[in-house]
Amino acid sequence: MKSTYELASKYVVPAIKRRLVLELAKKGLMGVEIARKLGISQSLVTRYLSGERGSYINIDEYADIAKLVEGLANRIIESHMSEYDVVRELDRIVMVFMARKYLCKKHKEIEPSIDITKCNICPALYKVNI
Repeated sequence: MKSTYELASKYVVPAIKRRLVLELAKKGLMGVEIARKLGISQSLVTRYLSGERGSYINIDEYADIAKLVEGLANRIIESHMSEYDVVRELDRIVMVFMARKYLCKKHKEIEPSIDITKCNICPALYKVNI
């Protein structure tokens, strides 16, 4: 069975970053500005915007997570958060996603042999206060 960290890194983090990039673009930020604020390349911003990266999981299906990402986008714009603050908040949102077992269905698609009804790894590991 794949590690939850591996799955989060490969699927959840890019999906949440993509949603954040889309939100920042919707709020009027240009690609170069988004790249600077998130500490990523402008090329990666373009890949997120085009859906080439981070589209395996649609964050819009998880209203609570989408709301957290929108709130982060607002704070990035309003308070000029540092790159470190942004990474910390992104990681916190990833932990919430994992703790709420939102990855389970996708994990089952990736590894059909697992029994997601018996697995309680993510809620045990990713306890987060919101």
